[in-house]
Amino acid sequence: MEKIYVFARINFISSSIVNHLYNTITDLDELKEILECITVPPQFYYLRVNLNKISIEEIIEEFKNQFPGTNAIKGPLENTLKIPFTENRTIPLLSKQIYTDKFAAESIMIGADLFIPGFKGMSDKFEKGEEISILLKPPFENEKMDEIFRKFHIANGETMISSKDLPKYKKGILVNNTLPRYSLAKYRSSAIYNNGWISEQTLPATIACAIFVEEIHKNTQVENPVIFDTCSAPGHKTTAIAEWSHWLFSKQNESKWLKIISIDRSTNRLEHLRNDINRLNLQNIEVMAIKLEKILKKMPEFREKADFLLFDPPCSALGTRPKLYLEKPQNILLDYPKNQRRLLKIVDQLVKPGGILMYNTCTIPKEENEGIIAYAVQKLGYKTIPIDQKYLKYGKFGLEYEGLDTNDLKNLLRFYPTYSESSGYFIAILRKKNLIY
Repeated sequence: MEKIYVFARINFISSSIVNHLYNTITDLDELKEILECITVPPQFYYLRVNLNKISIEEIIEEFKNQFPGTNAIKGPLENTLKIPFTENRTIPLLSKQIYTDKFAAESIMIGADLFIPGFKGMSDKFEKGEEISILLKPPFENEKMDEIFRKFHIANGETMISSKDLPKYKKGILVNNTLPRYSLAKYRSSAIYNNGWISEQTLPATIACAIFVEEIHKNTQVENPVIFDTCSAPGHKTTAIAEWSHWLFSKQNESKWLKIISIDRSTNRLEHLRNDINRLNLQNIEVMAIKLEKILKKMPEFREKADFLLFDPPCSALGTRPKLYLEKPQNILLDYPKNQRRLLKIVDQLVKPGGILMYNTCTIPKEENEGIIAYAVQKLGYKTIPIDQKYLKYGKFGLEYEGLDTNDLKNLLRFYPTYSESSGYFIAILRKKNLIY
């Protein structure tokens, strides 16, 4: 175990994270491999293709034309496209530097531009059009700061405005990212993206949405289902559900948009969803900025309204990659499952008897995954239902947990970042009890 701690320290992963993951991953070789994978991107970056607007073959041709050096290829699902990462091992540290936060840095290191809200400081004044280095300023200091800054030097780019003019702006691009640590085609600034042909979404999340939509289509007795996406911002799953369901209906020569109510507490993060609804040309989506704790008080008509509900609660996110560092104390890690159970009791009240609830996280610990499903089964009366066999090849069954039997575990789908094209993720489909069983 000491070797794991040493590796973690070198990669700025706290011992509390190691200990927490060890409760779930007890094989030390597997645990070390997971920690190694979390610190780097997957082999491919996944994009979801809006088949209502363009075919896979057409989007591949568009990538060839607009990004000749990028080998975009079809992914395993009908609506997935994958493009490879290129690692730039040597990025020169320039004399002037801009600092950003961790959330922005992990996107910038794989090619995103630095937007003004991510600005957290600078080493010196700069003019518009200057070459500058972008760094995550570490939340700690030690005797090896040069080594740390090399690790946290995430990209170089060109400033789009001067430091003098910066206070005049609240949004927009501050630095055009020209040399990230890991390069991708800059599709975000292209017609491919602006035309609503593609969206970012990991493979496990796209699989989750496909499973959810296909469950809706299987339940044909519900003619006009009401769908809730809770904890939804920034809305990638809401848009995926709308896209995929409309495309499946179109294959049956029917133009139908399912009714989706997308709920999140963050007004700012929901703005991304509103923009995507327009960009992707989606219909019949209601966006609500409201805390789940207040939803039944403000919207009592929502009680037992949902035929299908997607619940993707805040989690420890120990499956997402790449991570520049992982630093969470044990008490915070233990709070996640408590909060997930608390929120589950709320969303349970939104689901009709006999309705479907899908539970997702982008994390690995079983306390946040199997533990929550066991709570739903034992305390709330839900029943796990099987996931289509065709998706099982992408992941593994659930892990043993008190309150879940062998059949329950076979109905759960886990993903691990040790797969070259994946990240840590968890999917479960549950049916709410009714008078039938």
